[in-house]
Amino acid sequence: MKRKIKKFNCAPKLDKPVIIPTRNDILPILEELRNDIVNCFVPIEDFVQNLGVFIGKRFNITVKHVASPQVDSNDVGFSSFYDGGLDENNEVPIEIYIVTNPADEMMIMDTETFDRMIRTISDNLAHEMIHMYQYRTRDFWEPGPVYVPDDCTEEEENLIYLSDPDEIGAYAHNIACELLENGDVDCVKEKLKEVNKITIDDSVNLWAYVQTFQEYPNHPVMRKLLKKVYKNLSK
Repeated sequence: MKRKIKKFNCAPKLDKPVIIPTRNDILPILEELRNDIVNCFVPIEDFVQNLGVFIGKRFNITVKHVASPQVDSNDVGFSSFYDGGLDENNEVPIEIYIVTNPADEMMIMDTETFDRMIRTISDNLAHEMIHMYQYRTRDFWEPGPVYVPDDCTEEEENLIYLSDPDEIGAYAHNIACELLENGDVDCVKEKLKEVNKITIDDSVNLWAYVQTFQEYPNHPVMRKLLKKVYKNLSK
């Protein structure tokens, strides 16, 4: 009997509901890559090609590759994007970039790096599917562009980006997933009582919010974010 291939469609037709995937939806699919990647010495071109084809077909997304020195050698990073215009035209709207170090010619990935990689892919897909839900819910109406001054610093750009209501909603989901990786709901709620003590290991995204808004105590963005994090924890 032919084994059924596990998939999750990240490009549902406009007349279909948008289902936000959990890690439990995505990780079992990505687990199929483990034996072909962990502790295997693979040319970087083959690694990128095989990974890109796999996640492109299994999740119905577009996958591209870029090299950046910001990614550590023998590691892999990801960035993702949702295009509301493509979605409105019934085209594949989610794109993920696989990012590797330009000096790498081979890839050998240990178990810890693989586990982190598949969690990152899972969280990226959920993040963009939330944006899809947001856009479709408001019939693809897009808020006006946020004005960013030419002399804006990187810190100010981060503050503007993380203040966007759509990003608050998407990152709240990611943060809840990250926090629950290291404890149950009650444990997580205790940690959130002292949010300034959150570490990168607890939640890299919540840590980034705390660092960005640490000079603005009780900032309304942080209040909105935490409210949505609690809401995601209760689901």
